[in-house]
Amino acid sequence: MAIPDLMPHPVAAKYAVLVDVGYLYAAAGEVLLGAKERKEYRVAADELIQSLQKHAEERISGELLRIYWYDAARDRVPTVDQRVIAQLPWVKVRLGNLNARGQQKGVDAQIRSDLEALARHHAVTDTILLAGDEDMVPAVEAAQAYGVRIHLWGVEPPYGTNQAERLVWESDTVEVITADFLRPFFSRAPQP
Repeated sequence: MAIPDLMPHPVAAKYAVLVDVGYLYAAAGEVLLGAKERKEYRVAADELIQSLQKHAEERISGELLRIYWYDAARDRVPTVDQRVIAQLPWVKVRLGNLNARGQQKGVDAQIRSDLEALARHHAVTDTILLAGDEDMVPAVEAAQAYGVRIHLWGVEPPYGTNQAERLVWESDTVEVITADFLRPFFSRAPQP
């Protein structure tokens, strides 16, 4: 008579990557180029996304559900760059509104909503959150209550910190994406 295998079998993770593009671009633009506005630099976003995906694969053993790319556009009409990104495999572009002063509206709410929904529906076991805003804390706590591990990624700050302290505290793991990692994807925009 065979003895049943009572050892638990490891479960592969299923994960999503949620990227607050406004935070990523602003933080990288500042540390790499000293830029204050997005119009000051260009981003090879498709290559950046591929590198972030590869970086995630090296960190989490499992299956990628998709990368959520949260950005903003005037009247939610996607730019040419956003349309190109939306056609990449495993990438879902989510757009908030860009107001007349260039401020993003509705992006954080979309991130929070997706983070909670993915956790509530058990669509993921882990989430990589590339963001810095304290507004994410309640969604992180909610996702964790459903058993999802939150891996917070941040951009290397030029000095001090560029992520909310409470967000860092609440996350299960924290990693800083270095300026060297980001440098190949950012370049200064040509001056008119």
